Amino acid sequence: MLRYFFIAFILGGISIAVLAGFRSTGQFGHSPLPPVEIFPDMKRQPRYDPQHDSTFFANGSAARPPVEGTIPLGYILPGSFLQAGAKNGMAKDAAGQIKPSGFTDQPDYLNTGKFGDAYGDGFPVDVTEAFIKRGQERFNINCAVCHGKVGLANGVATQFGVAAVVNLQDDRIRTMPDGQIFSTITNGKNTMGAYGPNIAVEDRWAIVAYVRTLQKSQSMKLADLPEAKQKEIQSQP
Repeated sequence: MLRYFFIAFILGGISIAVLAGFRSTGQFGHSPLPPVEIFPDMKRQPRYDPQHDSTFFANGSAARPPVEGTIPLGYILPGSFLQAGAKNGMAKDAAGQIKPSGFTDQPDYLNTGKFGDAYGDGFPVDVTEAFIKRGQERFNINCAVCHGKVGLANGVATQFGVAAVVNLQDDRIRTMPDGQIFSTITNGKNTMGAYGPNIAVEDRWAIVAYVRTLQKSQSMKLADLPEAKQKEIQSQP
């Protein structure tokens, strides 16, 4: 009995496939009807063709303007904010002209952290209190999840199996050139992914500045602080 069922099932499947497949007007077509589609073909989905009108939009046009504030990939818009709070063009060249940055891909120190094949040290932008505060904000958003708020490699991600997180307070990182830290943020290393596509150039340097601040905060002695700050700390209960 089961054998007859399988025979009928196979013959029925072949018949359906043959009848459905011949529903076309192609070379092997035997029917003016279109092929049977289990899943509709994408070319027959509801859509608007380019330059066609529309009864849905008030202006009668199917084409819509770009979302306000968007810019083409790789385009530099001087004075704009490519990332919330990140100013495009913080550094100036020898002639005093603002150098475009943001998400640019230039072979200079500002954008690579290198002078030729060697990592550089120092900052190509002015390091101010506001700049470090910006770095703290970006660090807490992008880096603290793995490295921890103080850089001790104890971020929340380490509690869920993320391994090989670098302790930013290690002497190896303390003596590492600023440009190398910038390059690591940009390109990633080992289990750390590249953040260059997500963090603006200025913000990467701001994060480097904040990392240096974190390192000093963990090794600073009371005698190294300004006298006013020493008195303030000593007066605390």
